[in-house]
Amino acid sequence: MTALTLMLGACSRDGRTLVPASPEQNESIAIVTDETAQALEPSDAFSVSGPWIEGADIDLTYTCYGRNVSPPLQITGQPAGTVTLAVLLHDVETPERLLWTMANLTGGTVAIGEGATPPEVVVATNSEGSVGYAPPCPSKGERRQFLLTVFAMDKVIDLAAVTGASGGVDAELLLTEIEMSTFDLAESTFYVQAP
Repeated sequence: MTALTLMLGACSRDGRTLVPASPEQNESIAIVTDETAQALEPSDAFSVSGPWIEGADIDLTYTCYGRNVSPPLQITGQPAGTVTLAVLLHDVETPERLLWTMANLTGGTVAIGEGATPPEVVVATNSEGSVGYAPPCPSKGERRQFLLTVFAMDKVIDLAAVTGASGGVDAELLLTEIEMSTFDLAESTFYVQAP
């Protein structure tokens, strides 16, 4: 599963029973199935930036070749209705490799400091097996592309819903919850050139 394709759709079986229409009700509604739902595209106004030029190399400070610390982020243009934000960082070539997944940042957050984890945030175990930020770490001499996504969500994610069998926050469960409550997103890409 990747978080890149967020599907917007309605579930046709949500446990409720429809009451027969009364004589004055003569309009119908259409239920959109997942097969016909459109992928959510990044908004023009909503944006995220960090200590890199869009599409260029990031300073090695934020990689395994530097200080192994998460980069500072600036978030602008949050859409109306944002209750919380989520952040996802992954390798573009291997999107299942999740380096940083966190949610429940308070809506209105405009900056995250270098190496900071805001309070009340739900942080998932990354693909390296540790909680929090796993620095990008391409092989020596390799240059790889990474995608950072910030999601605008309409709810606070319940920690119990994303806790795995090990007792930690499961990244896949967290991504599912993020996908179900996201209504806008902002993306930024950068490269890491390993020495």
